[in-house]
Amino acid sequence: MEQYSPTERRGYRRFAVAGILFLLALGLFPATAAVLDDTAENLILPLFIAVMVVAGMLMWSLVPGVSSRPHSRSRLVGIGALVGLIAAGIAIGVFFALLNGYSGA
Repeated sequence: MEQYSPTERRGYRRFAVAGILFLLALGLFPATAAVLDDTAENLILPLFIAVMVVAGMLMWSLVPGVSSRPHSRSRLVGIGALVGLIAAGIAIGVFFALLNGYSGA
């Protein structure tokens, strides 16, 4: 079995963290909607996006070796927030397409 160098492992870690965030978004969006559907419908989307941004910030800054260069913690938190926001946007798009079909709204 081949040994991977640290730079090759970083690429796998990035994809793994992004994939975990995407799967979290796919599960969290309907769960948020189910909990808040009767009481506060207007809070479903903002709460979902806020939780995904926080999850992205935590995962990207706490998983060791995600960055190829030693970055500051604030830069890693910013990148994580952006990745969490992108995962949330993709999950919203997936559920919009599933609920409305491919013909649109």
